[in-house]
Amino acid sequence: MVTIKKYPNRRLYDTSRSQYVNMDYIKTLVNERTDFNVVDSKSGDDVTKTILLQIISESETNEHQS
Repeated sequence: MVTIKKYPNRRLYDTSRSQYVNMDYIKTLVNERTDFNVVDSKSGDDVTKTILLQIISESETNEHQS
């Protein structure tokens, strides 16, 4: 399972690859059906659902603008 840390500055860090990633990378994980979770770096709370909702919202916004 891939663990992504979400920092207060909104940056996302893939702990397995030791590098910062973006939302497109997370979309790729979803499309490849890779198990992953996103945790808040300060609290340790699981924020995966929040990130997934953000991706869905952004994709719907982009569809309406096209």
